[in-house]
Amino acid sequence: MNNPAADDTEDVGSMPTFFKEHVEFFDSLDWILDSAKQSETWSLSVAPEEESERVERLIRIINSYQEQPMCLDPHLGRIVGQIIKVVQQYVYVFYDNTVDSKSAPISVTRFDGIFDLLYILCKVRGYKIILRFFPHGVVDIEPVFATLWLFSADLNATAWQSRYILLIWLSLLAMIPFDIESIDSGIANLPAISSISSNQSLIERWIGLGKLFLGKSGCEMEGAAVMLSRLLSRKDSGASFQPSFVKWAVQQINDAASPVINHPNDESKAVLPIESVLQINGTLRVLCHLFSAMTSPALIENQIPLLLDIFSLDAFDHHSVTRKLISKAVQRLALLLLPVTVLEKRRVHARPSLRTNLNGNGADTVSSLCSTDPCTGGEDSIDVDIPEEVELFVGILLQKLRDKDTIVRWSAAKGIGRITERLPLAFAQEIVTAVGDILKEETLRTEDGRIDVSMTTEYSWHGSLLCLAELSRRGMLYPQALREITPWVVRGLTFEIQRGDYSVGSNVRDAACYVMWSLARIPNPSSRRRYLIENPVCVEQPVLHFKNMLADRFEVYRHPLLHHLCTVTIYHWDLKTRDLAIRALRELAPVSPRYVLTLLLPEIVSNVSSPFLAVRHGAIAATGAIAESIAAEIKADANATKMVLDVADNVPQRYIEDFGAGLTLTALAFYMGCLSRAKWNIGDNVQSRFFGLFEMALVACKNVDGIVDDFTAFVDAYGLKPEQHSCIENNIKVAKSGTSRESFVLAMGALAEQDIGLLCSVVTKGETVEMRRNAAVALGRLCRRTQDSKRNDKTWAVGVVAALSQGLNDHSIDNRGDVGSWVRKQSLQSLAIIFDHDNQMAQRISAEDGALAMRLVGQVLCATTEKIDKLRAAAGRMFEILLYKQQIGQNGTAAGNVDVGKCLSQLRQLDPMQPDHCSANGDEFTWTDAAAAFRRVVPALSVSYEQIRRSLFEGLVFTGSAEPLGKFAVNAVAAYAETLSETVASESAAQWNVNGLVAELTRLLHTDKRTSKIINPALIVADQLIEQGALLAADTKRQVAADHLFEVVCIHGAADMGDDGAGIGSLLSETEWMQDTVDVKEARSRLTKMIRRHIPPS
Repeated sequence: MNNPAADDTEDVGSMPTFFKEHVEFFDSLDWILDSAKQSETWSLSVAPEEESERVERLIRIINSYQEQPMCLDPHLGRIVGQIIKVVQQYVYVFYDNTVDSKSAPISVTRFDGIFDLLYILCKVRGYKIILRFFPHGVVDIEPVFATLWLFSADLNATAWQSRYILLIWLSLLAMIPFDIESIDSGIANLPAISSISSNQSLIERWIGLGKLFLGKSGCEMEGAAVMLSRLLSRKDSGASFQPSFVKWAVQQINDAASPVINHPNDESKAVLPIESVLQINGTLRVLCHLFSAMTSPALIENQIPLLLDIFSLDAFDHHSVTRKLISKAVQRLALLLLPVTVLEKRRVHARPSLRTNLNGNGADTVSSLCSTDPCTGGEDSIDVDIPEEVELFVGILLQKLRDKDTIVRWSAAKGIGRITERLPLAFAQEIVTAVGDILKEETLRTEDGRIDVSMTTEYSWHGSLLCLAELSRRGMLYPQALREITPWVVRGLTFEIQRGDYSVGSNVRDAACYVMWSLARIPNPSSRRRYLIENPVCVEQPVLHFKNMLADRFEVYRHPLLHHLCTVTIYHWDLKTRDLAIRALRELAPVSPRYVLTLLLPEIVSNVSSPFLAVRHGAIAATGAIAESIAAEIKADANATKMVLDVADNVPQRYIEDFGAGLTLTALAFYMGCLSRAKWNIGDNVQSRFFGLFEMALVACKNVDGIVDDFTAFVDAYGLKPEQHSCIENNIKVAKSGTSRESFVLAMGALAEQDIGLLCSVVTKGETVEMRRNAAVALGRLCRRTQDSKRNDKTWAVGVVAALSQGLNDHSIDNRGDVGSWVRKQSLQSLAIIFDHDNQMAQRISAEDGALAMRLVGQVLCATTEKIDKLRAAAGRMFEILLYKQQIGQNGTAAGNVDVGKCLSQLRQLDPMQPDHCSANGDEFTWTDAAAAFRRVVPALSVSYEQIRRSLFEGLVFTGSAEPLGKFAVNAVAAYAETLSETVASESAAQWNVNGLVAELTRLLHTDKRTSKIINPALIVADQLIEQGALLAADTKRQVAADHLFEVVCIHGAADMGDDGAGIGSLLSETEWMQDTVDVKEARSRLTKMIRRHIPPS
């Protein structure tokens, strides 16, 4: 029996679940480390070339695991351990070399590749995990410090990756449990670095070195911040260096921001220079890490007012990263000022397990907490001294919930959640209320009680909802607060504000969903259940998922979902969203037909005459979707039936004639198509009214593909009256402005068989390319509908194929480019429809007109060499249908014409893909791959029918002369030429020789005497084939080719070429073209250059 679980695991995809390249990785790593261990190479400025190439390969392997870094975990110890062992050896020798100046010099760049490999590991897996495998002995401190010092002496001479690895290594060494002063041996011979005195102690120089990197961009700043925070949070250095460092940091920020602080009204100084911004960011980053590592604020109490002033500055409005770091520093400083006792107590009561909470068993755990009044006190009312600065810090974070950058709002939301968790309940409730008040800013209440957010900003809503979610998942939203914020969260689920031709609010909706997820942690299960059931608002989700959900388990969600769909989404301002809503409604209405019929449909129908275009369009289309999906239920209700059938009459006439008429008519066409597909009984008058609306829609609308589909359903269901049929034909014949004629040509695909002749004439003689293209489309649809009628007589077949064959010759060009390709592509697609539906069509065509059948095969082969991918794909599909889906008689004969059958039989034998392929398997072959497509069709040049060969070869020549696909065509022909012999093996063999290839090239030059359409491409292709040596076997034909070319030049007129004419004639007549290829190469190059100067591009 099949194991369903096993089948499901195969759908995971290609995401790796283990380190699949570990064998290759460790083989290369061992080789690299063996090479790096050779100390005699350490004086080199760069690593050996092979070592560098292997390092780059390993970096590419590790980078491929950025989305699944945990796959590396089982091997990290071995990888990092082996690498850092060699780096440690290098650092020791480097340190010894520094102490002893007599030692051999060591390059500071020799290990750049090794350090780069360590950096990539830190980037992919995180530096905290990688540091677990770094050595951290006391003996490592001074060598690593000295190495970093030397690497920092000249920042331009070393790679930043090397300095970053040494910085984070020092951050680990800063945590050793020994007094650093006892380790300081006074390292000598270190080069001077500005702002750092060589007479300072090890820890002072250590701090100075870290300060040096705080103003650097990139990872060095982060590494230095982590290193300094760990160093300054040590017990032996904290009391001595923390206050002075924080004072220095405050001064650095003030100095960097001084232009804005001292000149607040000077716009020229409103934007800080990048150097100042980097210095501020680095300083703030180390403060964030330091505040997180400190256990008491006692040492920095004097600096808190200064920090508060900095955090309140408006000087950083243009720098989002700076504002985020300020937000992070504010929250960490506030947490440093607060005790942790309240936090630990609340964790016990307010955060039961998610599984227990969802099962409804968390009520007992939190009953005491829920019954406590936060305002009157209770067991949570603990006498906690809250510093006044905390209120100011919370105010800063509340303000940053409105920030314009997401990273700032996220940081502020998490900070408020963490701070609130440590406050007594009464204070915490005030913060919850303040966050809820932000949602209410600049909002209005409509007459029906809805919340109008048109005057608000998405920033404040997004930040507030994120904050509410953080508070909720920490157990801070109690029943009273939940009741107050519920309608605002519900409004957030549908938050959207239109800004011109786009809208904002997706991030707000995501945040509201985050709030709903966090509500699973609400202590009171009854409140949570009531909230989730009463407000299950859904926005744009996969239709099938919700259909299954509604039908199977969550019946309680059906009505709210449908209500939201029918009252909000179908009236959305965005057309694509409305279309998705209509599709969803069509699928979901049958789930609860009675509810839709009695409560939703009347309100929808009442909006079909709305003055607002989006509302009117959505209502009309939604009525049609409902009428189609629950037709049986509506037909059983006379009032509902009348209500649906009167929709078209209820739309005011001005709405289908004035501005917005196109969209309204499109909705009406969809509505009429839905009624037609559901086979509604509409009556003669309604049928005439509907036809008139379709006619107006075809005239007024530009994109009529959907309208034509609906019109086809209308014709199939109710037919056309004679005068209506004549109306369609007359609209094609009468010249009208706009695109109405093209629309009616496309609509001809919905008519009867007697109109095929008219469409054929439009394909061949249509005035515009759009008419010819639409006629080709309509012809395919009409023939398909005729074939579906199962009529045996197909007298139209030859005429249709002949017209579409002529459409394949449409090479019209205008200022839009090769517009004739539209006709060629649609002709190929219509031919594919006709031949795919009737496997005897080729026999029928060849029996009545063998020349047409042979010409069609050649045209299709020629089209497979087109430069346009979609056109080539359409030709490839038709080619496969001819070869493998058409019946051919015995011995390769088709009824009525032996040549066509033999030709198709030969092409089958020459096709390298064979019938079991047929381009359905895109993994192996696709016609849009030009190189593969040309390789597939070029063997068809060996077919024994000259007409087919010439058609295919001309297509290859035209494509071969144009870039970028030309090289693929020429390469395919050159590869094919290498398989040919000088002579044909036998007369009956389907084989072409090299001399025939050269003769065909010269024929193209010889036969087209008055135009350069084929001459220039032929010359270019011939030049490239000779350059590749593809025509070496055809030496006897060179003189013939030269003679033909000489004749062409004479016909063009050598006098018009000036001096080049005489030069060309001399080269052609005097050169011994029968010499070796190398000897004539120079003459051929000169000849090609002179000819190209006088032949315009094709």
